[in-house]
Amino acid sequence: MIERIYIPTVRRANNQITFNNLPDELKKKVIMVVEPTERHLYNYDCQYLEIPPLLMGKWTQLAETRLFIHKHAGAIKYVQADDDLIIKRRNEKYWTGVSNMATSKRNATKEEILSMFVTFDKWMDEEDIGVVGPSDCHAPPSGSLYSDTRGIFGLVFYDGRMISREIDNMDITPIRVASDVLFIYECLSRGINTRLSTEWTFDNRSVTRELSNTRILWEGMYKKQPADYFQTDEHYDALRYIQGKFPFCMKIYERNGRRKNTKYWKRAYNPKAGILPRR
Repeated sequence: MIERIYIPTVRRANNQITFNNLPDELKKKVIMVVEPTERHLYNYDCQYLEIPPLLMGKWTQLAETRLFIHKHAGAIKYVQADDDLIIKRRNEKYWTGVSNMATSKRNATKEEILSMFVTFDKWMDEEDIGVVGPSDCHAPPSGSLYSDTRGIFGLVFYDGRMISREIDNMDITPIRVASDVLFIYECLSRGINTRLSTEWTFDNRSVTRELSNTRILWEGMYKKQPADYFQTDEHYDALRYIQGKFPFCMKIYERNGRRKNTKYWKRAYNPKAGILPRR
Protein backbone atom coordinates (compact mmCIF):
# COMPACT_ATOMS: atom_id res chain seq x y z
CA MET A 1 0.00 0.00 0.00
CA ILE A 2 1.20 3.49 -0.82
CA GLU A 3 1.41 5.11 2.60
CA ARG A 4 2.43 8.73 2.03
CA ILE A 5 2.22 11.45 -0.62
CA TYR A 6 4.89 14.10 -0.08
CA ILE A 7 4.32 17.48 -1.75
CA PRO A 8 7.35 19.77 -1.40
CA THR A 9 6.18 23.35 -1.87
CA VAL A 10 7.49 26.92 -1.55
CA ARG A 11 5.64 30.25 -1.95
CA ARG A 12 2.35 28.61 -2.91
CA ALA A 13 0.31 28.62 0.28
CA ASN A 14 -2.79 29.70 -1.65
CA ASN A 15 -2.36 27.62 -4.77
CA GLN A 16 -1.99 23.88 -4.18
CA ILE A 17 -3.14 22.41 -7.49
CA THR A 18 -2.00 18.82 -6.91
CA PHE A 19 -3.53 18.59 -3.45
CA ASN A 20 -6.82 20.21 -4.47
CA ASN A 21 -7.34 17.71 -7.29
CA LEU A 22 -6.72 14.57 -5.25
CA PRO A 23 -9.59 12.41 -3.95
CA ASP A 24 -10.33 12.89 -0.26
CA GLU A 25 -9.02 9.38 0.45
CA LEU A 26 -5.61 10.39 -0.86
CA LYS A 27 -5.55 13.83 0.74
CA LYS A 28 -5.37 11.99 4.06
CA LYS A 29 -2.01 10.57 2.98
CA VAL A 30 -0.52 13.95 2.00
CA ILE A 31 2.45 15.45 3.81
CA MET A 32 3.22 18.96 2.61
CA VAL A 33 6.93 19.63 2.94
CA VAL A 34 7.41 23.32 3.72
CA GLU A 35 9.93 25.84 4.94
CA PRO A 36 9.65 26.50 8.71
CA THR A 37 9.13 30.20 8.12
CA GLU A 38 6.13 29.50 5.86
CA ARG A 39 4.38 26.81 7.89
CA HIS A 40 1.87 29.26 9.41
CA LEU A 41 0.65 30.21 5.92
CA TYR A 42 -0.59 26.72 5.02
CA ASN A 43 -4.07 25.72 6.18
CA TYR A 44 -4.74 22.58 4.17
CA ASP A 45 -6.19 19.57 5.97
CA CYS A 46 -3.13 17.35 5.75
CA GLN A 47 0.09 16.59 7.58
CA TYR A 48 3.13 18.85 7.42
CA LEU A 49 6.87 18.29 7.49
CA GLU A 50 9.25 21.22 7.90
CA ILE A 51 12.60 21.04 6.17
CA PRO A 52 15.68 21.62 8.34
CA PRO A 53 16.46 25.36 8.57
CA LEU A 54 19.96 24.76 7.22
CA LEU A 55 18.45 23.77 3.85
CA MET A 56 16.63 27.06 3.42
CA GLY A 57 18.21 29.27 0.81
CA LYS A 58 20.74 26.67 -0.33
CA TRP A 59 21.49 26.74 -4.03
CA THR A 60 20.48 23.06 -4.19
CA GLN A 61 17.52 23.34 -1.80
CA LEU A 62 15.09 21.30 -3.91
CA ALA A 63 17.54 18.45 -4.43
CA GLU A 64 18.36 18.47 -0.70
CA THR A 65 14.65 18.54 0.14
CA ARG A 66 14.01 15.52 -2.06
CA LEU A 67 16.81 13.65 -0.31
CA PHE A 68 15.33 14.68 3.06
CA ILE A 69 11.99 13.22 1.96
CA HIS A 70 13.53 9.92 0.83
CA LYS A 71 15.19 9.48 4.20
CA HIS A 72 12.05 10.49 6.09
CA ALA A 73 9.96 7.93 4.19
CA GLY A 74 12.30 5.01 4.70
CA ALA A 75 11.27 1.51 3.65
CA ILE A 76 7.65 2.18 2.65
CA LYS A 77 5.87 2.89 -0.63
CA TYR A 78 5.48 6.62 -1.08
CA VAL A 79 5.04 9.42 -3.61
CA GLN A 80 6.85 12.69 -4.25
CA ALA A 81 4.61 15.05 -6.21
CA ASP A 82 5.18 18.51 -7.63
CA ASP A 83 2.57 20.92 -6.25
CA ASP A 84 1.28 22.06 -9.65
CA LEU A 85 -0.07 18.96 -11.39
CA ILE A 86 -3.40 17.85 -12.82
CA ILE A 87 -3.69 14.09 -13.39
CA LYS A 88 -5.14 13.03 -16.72
CA ARG A 89 -6.16 9.78 -18.39
CA ARG A 90 -5.24 8.99 -21.99
CA ASN A 91 -7.47 7.28 -24.55
CA GLU A 92 -6.86 3.51 -24.73
CA LYS A 93 -6.90 3.62 -28.52
CA TYR A 94 -3.16 4.28 -28.54
CA TRP A 95 -2.31 0.80 -27.22
CA THR A 96 -5.50 -1.24 -27.79
CA GLY A 97 -6.79 0.26 -31.04
CA VAL A 98 -10.20 0.77 -29.40
CA SER A 99 -11.26 4.22 -28.20
CA ASN A 100 -12.77 4.58 -24.72
CA MET A 101 -13.35 8.35 -24.67
CA ALA A 102 -14.31 11.16 -27.02
CA THR A 103 -10.93 12.92 -26.82
CA SER A 104 -7.28 11.87 -26.89
CA LYS A 105 -7.06 12.52 -23.13
CA ARG A 106 -9.04 14.23 -20.37
CA ASN A 107 -8.81 15.05 -16.68
CA ALA A 108 -9.01 11.91 -14.57
CA THR A 109 -11.98 11.48 -12.25
CA LYS A 110 -11.44 10.95 -8.53
CA GLU A 111 -12.26 7.26 -8.97
CA GLU A 112 -9.77 6.95 -11.80
CA ILE A 113 -7.02 8.57 -9.75
CA LEU A 114 -7.64 5.99 -7.04
CA SER A 115 -7.42 3.27 -9.70
CA MET A 116 -4.08 4.68 -10.87
CA PHE A 117 -2.71 4.44 -7.34
CA VAL A 118 -3.83 0.81 -7.08
CA THR A 119 -2.18 -0.03 -10.40
CA PHE A 120 1.09 1.67 -9.54
CA ASP A 121 1.14 -0.03 -6.14
CA LYS A 122 0.90 -3.44 -7.84
CA TRP A 123 3.61 -2.57 -10.34
CA MET A 124 6.01 -1.83 -7.50
CA ASP A 125 5.54 -5.38 -6.22
CA GLU A 126 7.24 -6.72 -9.34
CA GLU A 127 10.77 -7.79 -8.55
CA ASP A 128 12.83 -5.06 -10.21
CA ILE A 129 10.37 -2.13 -10.41
CA GLY A 130 11.12 0.51 -7.78
CA VAL A 131 10.12 3.79 -9.46
CA VAL A 132 6.79 4.32 -11.24
CA GLY A 133 4.86 7.26 -12.59
CA PRO A 134 2.58 8.82 -15.21
CA SER A 135 3.93 10.36 -18.39
CA ASP A 136 3.87 14.02 -19.39
CA CYS A 137 0.57 14.69 -21.15
CA HIS A 138 2.38 16.69 -23.85
CA ALA A 139 4.71 13.82 -24.79
CA PRO A 140 3.71 11.50 -27.66
CA PRO A 141 1.95 8.38 -26.34
CA SER A 142 3.63 5.01 -26.44
CA GLY A 143 2.01 2.15 -28.31
CA SER A 144 1.91 0.04 -25.14
CA LEU A 145 0.22 0.37 -21.76
CA TYR A 146 3.56 1.20 -20.17
CA SER A 147 7.26 1.18 -20.93
CA ASP A 148 10.10 0.20 -18.59
CA THR A 149 13.49 1.82 -18.01
CA ARG A 150 12.40 5.37 -18.70
CA GLY A 151 12.69 8.76 -17.01
CA ILE A 152 9.98 9.42 -14.41
CA PHE A 153 9.34 13.02 -13.32
CA GLY A 154 6.78 15.29 -11.66
CA LEU A 155 4.64 12.68 -9.95
CA VAL A 156 6.91 9.84 -8.85
CA PHE A 157 6.01 6.69 -6.92
CA TYR A 158 8.85 5.05 -4.99
CA ASP A 159 9.32 1.67 -3.39
CA GLY A 160 11.28 2.56 -0.28
CA ARG A 161 12.06 -1.10 0.30
CA MET A 162 14.53 -0.68 -2.58
CA ILE A 163 15.37 3.03 -2.41
CA SER A 164 16.21 3.03 1.31
CA ARG A 165 18.99 0.47 0.76
CA GLU A 166 20.78 2.72 -1.69
CA ILE A 167 19.88 6.31 -0.80
CA ASP A 168 22.94 6.96 1.39
CA ASN A 169 25.23 6.08 -1.51
CA MET A 170 23.41 8.07 -4.19
CA ASP A 171 24.89 11.27 -5.57
CA ILE A 172 21.73 13.35 -6.04
CA THR A 173 22.34 16.78 -4.48
CA PRO A 174 25.29 18.48 -6.28
CA ILE A 175 23.19 20.18 -8.99
CA ARG A 176 20.33 22.66 -8.71
CA VAL A 177 18.42 21.69 -11.86
CA ALA A 178 17.99 18.24 -13.44
CA SER A 179 18.58 16.58 -10.07
CA ASP A 180 15.54 14.41 -10.82
CA VAL A 181 17.29 13.21 -13.99
CA LEU A 182 20.40 12.38 -11.98
CA PHE A 183 18.30 10.45 -9.46
CA ILE A 184 16.83 8.19 -12.15
CA TYR A 185 20.29 7.39 -13.48
CA GLU A 186 21.45 6.59 -9.94
CA CYS A 187 18.49 4.23 -9.49
CA LEU A 188 18.93 2.45 -12.81
CA SER A 189 22.66 1.98 -12.29
CA ARG A 190 21.87 0.26 -8.99
CA GLY A 191 19.37 -2.21 -10.45
CA ILE A 192 16.23 -0.26 -9.52
CA ASN A 193 14.13 -0.24 -12.66
CA THR A 194 11.46 2.29 -13.65
CA ARG A 195 8.04 2.03 -15.29
CA LEU A 196 6.35 4.87 -17.17
CA SER A 197 2.58 4.69 -17.69
CA THR A 198 1.04 5.60 -21.03
CA GLU A 199 -2.55 5.59 -19.77
CA TRP A 200 -1.96 7.94 -16.86
CA THR A 201 -0.44 11.36 -17.50
CA PHE A 202 0.03 14.70 -15.76
CA ASP A 203 -0.29 18.32 -16.86
CA ASN A 204 2.27 20.64 -15.24
CA ARG A 205 0.50 23.96 -14.66
CA SER A 206 3.70 25.83 -13.80
CA VAL A 207 4.24 26.43 -17.49
CA THR A 208 1.06 28.54 -17.59
CA ARG A 209 0.88 32.32 -17.15
CA GLU A 210 -0.95 31.80 -13.85
CA LEU A 211 2.16 30.39 -12.16
CA SER A 212 4.84 31.91 -14.36
CA ASN A 213 6.38 33.97 -11.55
CA THR A 214 6.34 31.29 -8.86
CA ARG A 215 8.72 28.68 -10.27
CA ILE A 216 11.29 29.15 -7.53
CA LEU A 217 13.76 26.59 -8.88
CA TRP A 218 14.17 28.52 -12.13
CA GLU A 219 13.07 32.08 -11.39
CA GLY A 220 15.40 32.31 -8.41
CA MET A 221 18.38 31.92 -10.71
CA TYR A 222 17.88 34.97 -12.93
CA LYS A 223 17.08 38.68 -12.67
CA LYS A 224 15.85 38.61 -16.25
CA GLN A 225 14.07 35.38 -17.11
CA PRO A 226 15.31 33.52 -20.20
CA ALA A 227 12.90 32.66 -23.00
CA ASP A 228 13.66 28.95 -22.58
CA TYR A 229 15.09 27.66 -19.30
CA PHE A 230 16.08 24.40 -20.94
CA GLN A 231 18.46 26.23 -23.30
CA THR A 232 20.36 27.95 -20.50
CA ASP A 233 23.97 27.32 -19.53
CA GLU A 234 22.77 26.28 -16.06
CA HIS A 235 20.66 23.49 -17.49
CA TYR A 236 23.38 22.19 -19.77
CA ASP A 237 26.04 22.50 -17.06
CA ALA A 238 23.86 20.17 -14.96
CA LEU A 239 23.43 17.76 -17.86
CA ARG A 240 27.18 17.72 -18.45
CA TYR A 241 27.67 16.83 -14.77
CA ILE A 242 25.34 13.87 -15.27
CA GLN A 243 27.07 12.96 -18.52
CA GLY A 244 30.38 12.92 -16.66
CA LYS A 245 29.01 10.29 -14.27
CA PHE A 246 27.21 8.29 -16.96
CA PRO A 247 29.16 9.06 -20.15
CA PHE A 248 27.54 6.42 -22.35
CA CYS A 249 24.03 7.29 -21.21
CA MET A 250 23.64 10.83 -22.51
CA LYS A 251 24.51 12.65 -25.73
CA ILE A 252 24.73 16.46 -25.82
CA TYR A 253 24.84 18.15 -29.19
CA GLU A 254 23.65 21.13 -31.20
CA ARG A 255 21.21 21.20 -34.11
CA ASN A 256 20.03 24.24 -36.04
CA GLY A 257 21.53 26.55 -33.46
CA ARG A 258 19.81 24.89 -30.48
CA ARG A 259 21.34 22.71 -27.81
CA LYS A 260 19.84 19.26 -27.53
CA ASN A 261 20.35 16.10 -25.52
CA THR A 262 19.41 12.46 -25.81
CA LYS A 263 19.15 10.29 -22.72
CA TYR A 264 19.85 6.56 -23.09
CA TRP A 265 18.15 5.22 -19.99
CA LYS A 266 18.59 1.55 -20.83
CA ARG A 267 22.34 1.90 -21.02
CA ALA A 268 22.34 2.93 -17.36
CA TYR A 269 20.22 0.02 -16.14
CA ASN A 270 22.26 -2.60 -14.36
CA PRO A 271 20.02 -5.50 -13.29
CA LYS A 272 23.03 -7.26 -11.74
CA ALA A 273 23.81 -4.43 -9.34
CA GLY A 274 22.86 -6.50 -6.29
CA ILE A 275 19.43 -5.23 -5.19
CA LEU A 276 17.91 -7.98 -3.06
CA PRO A 277 14.37 -9.26 -3.78
CA ARG A 278 11.66 -7.72 -1.62
CA ARG A 279 10.43 -10.87 0.01
